[in-house]
Amino acid sequence: MKTLTDRLRLEFDSLNAERFGGTIPPYKLRFSRTSVYTHGCINFRLGKISVSLPLYEEHGWEAVRQTLLHEMTHALLHLEGGHRRHTRRFWGELERRGGVRTRMDVKPRNPWVYACPTCQREIHRIRRFRNPGRLSCGRCDERFNPKHRLYLKSEKKA
Repeated sequence: MKTLTDRLRLEFDSLNAERFGGTIPPYKLRFSRTSVYTHGCINFRLGKISVSLPLYEEHGWEAVRQTLLHEMTHALLHLEGGHRRHTRRFWGELERRGGVRTRMDVKPRNPWVYACPTCQREIHRIRRFRNPGRLSCGRCDERFNPKHRLYLKSEKKA
């Protein structure tokens, strides 16, 4: 894992020099084992960028590079006083810097699967719910309803 994080640091430095003229301040970089539904995220307060390890395992280094470029574009706009959201300005800036607007699916390995007894909707989780008995299907009823209480369909295998 250390060498992968070192490679991420080198990629950050390279992109910063090539695409941003060295204007992005240093961030702590890390891979997240549990990040599946987002490819990466940036925390401005902590100065940290996280990239999905499952994204790398399924789609390779180019996906990590594009995710890092995406998060660095957020950092640039944050420095300039822009919004954190995906605005038209953000997408234009990302494309100017060589970023691509793609969404890749990343499947969690051995997820916890919960299901609704009414509509059979499945909810895949990397971590288990702490109190699944207190949760019900949001599609069947917006408020908690014991009639739609989620049950554990399959458990994560060790």
